[in-house]
Amino acid sequence: GPGADAAAESPAPSPPSTAETKRRRSPPLPPDVSQQRSTRPSSRPPSSEQRLRSSGRQTPSGEQRPPSGASPGSGSKQQDEKGLTSREPSPSHDDRQPSVGGAKSSTAEAEDAEAGNDGAVRRAKKKGGVVTFNASQSDYDVVAAAAEARGWRVVKPADRASQCNVHWIDNGTIPDWFRKTEPWMRINHFPGMNNALARKTRLARNMNRMQRIFPKEYAFLPPTWVLPDDISDMERQFGESGVSKAIYIVKPDHLCQGKGIFLTTELARLRSCATECRQKDQSAVVQRYIARPMLIEGLKFDLRLYFLVAGKMTAGGGLDPRCFLFRDGLVRLCTTAYSAPTPETMDQKCMHLTNYAINKHSDDFQQNDGEDEGSGSKRSLNWFMKHVEEEYGEKERRKLWLKLMGLCVKTVLTVQPNLEAECNATFPRDLSGGQMGWRCFEILGIDVMLDAKRKPYLIEINHLPSFTCDSPLDEDIKRRLIDQTLELTCSTLSAKDRKAYEQLVRERRDAGTAGASVSAAPNVAASAASGGGHGGGREG
Repeated sequence: GPGADAAAESPAPSPPSTAETKRRRSPPLPPDVSQQRSTRPSSRPPSSEQRLRSSGRQTPSGEQRPPSGASPGSGSKQQDEKGLTSREPSPSHDDRQPSVGGAKSSTAEAEDAEAGNDGAVRRAKKKGGVVTFNASQSDYDVVAAAAEARGWRVVKPADRASQCNVHWIDNGTIPDWFRKTEPWMRINHFPGMNNALARKTRLARNMNRMQRIFPKEYAFLPPTWVLPDDISDMERQFGESGVSKAIYIVKPDHLCQGKGIFLTTELARLRSCATECRQKDQSAVVQRYIARPMLIEGLKFDLRLYFLVAGKMTAGGGLDPRCFLFRDGLVRLCTTAYSAPTPETMDQKCMHLTNYAINKHSDDFQQNDGEDEGSGSKRSLNWFMKHVEEEYGEKERRKLWLKLMGLCVKTVLTVQPNLEAECNATFPRDLSGGQMGWRCFEILGIDVMLDAKRKPYLIEINHLPSFTCDSPLDEDIKRRLIDQTLELTCSTLSAKDRKAYEQLVRERRDAGTAGASVSAAPNVAASAASGGGHGGGREG
């Protein structure tokens, strides 16, 4: 986790100035999250500040830090998946409701119980103000509830939200808010992430490019084509009859929730789709259908993984990604028993498409009531991993988890340079030299399907995953996800961050002015010794 690993891998910093005490630090890793780093460990020894932080003593900034890798309320710690840290909660710690603000005093708890969230807000004001949370572009109650639980003030009117500390956007207005996100703010999206990964055609292009360079490492994407551009290559997959033994699934690029998807074995239908795309200036993705998927109780399913992408500023001002895979998620089952596609069954969407938006309308859909996370048409990833261990052994569970983590990290690495360039070109300029930290993060909903041999395949990526809570299971999983995301990315925010940023800018400006004055002094002396420049020449 970032408590121990990040401290050991970060290069030793120079002693901080007064204003540099506002620099962002990585908080302890919550128990539901796995972290993957994309950079190699540094061989440099830890700085004095890092040693103080890892020992639980006070850092030079005056903040009291727990020992590395510890989190409030956590018990013993165990190593999982080749050193990725997972925590075994103590008997007094509820794993499903991890602490996000540290331990409270009994007086504070009594105040909260009596006055609700208002008590937390009043205490925050006494300490110098309240962090503000822009929820004007999000209609999810679970998001606002998570912010309020931290003692933050949730702002709903858009005309009053531009100066909030955190912008949480869940609609198409994301580009407008990028331009308003100052260096002391946070926003829950990366510029360019939508175009790079969330669009089906862009994802296919990026992944096909990486497959050509690293075929073994990127074998988790089914053979994929983009129409109309790749129709000639598709024609070579068919014989003279125009009918293929392989089955192909076609997905319109501009649609979601299973709309417009169909299965086919006929070249004529693919040609017709390509022609329609060309006429409408649209695109579609064609993938080889996974005909032998892993089944649960005879039903096809997919996994919704939640992958948090955050960042740390490098010494050169670049992006050093910090990636976290949530240890829970959703298993979404079809509602019709699966059988290999035939011309008669290809149109049965509730048999072949795992989209929740499609299957929830089926008469056979079973809502999970929250009492048993392994029942119903939507289940938890935590239950599924236990199911794999019970059926195939602990070794297979660990092997699968590592494959899922590798799939997520490799996918994001394909677009890392683009994300860095987009951030530098989109956000308002940071005049503090990056001392306020990286200002964006993003939760990606990564959809994965397993074949009969439990090999995971990347299906698609959602940069606006739904946080609708239709069941107690949804409420439990998504609330923990958002709580821990805010803890990892925004726990060090303060209502005074804007003033701190302005102070840093003034200090840098004053330091630059003083440096310019010092460097100008030798030039003046040299000019006097040579007779005063052009003026001295004319007098002579």
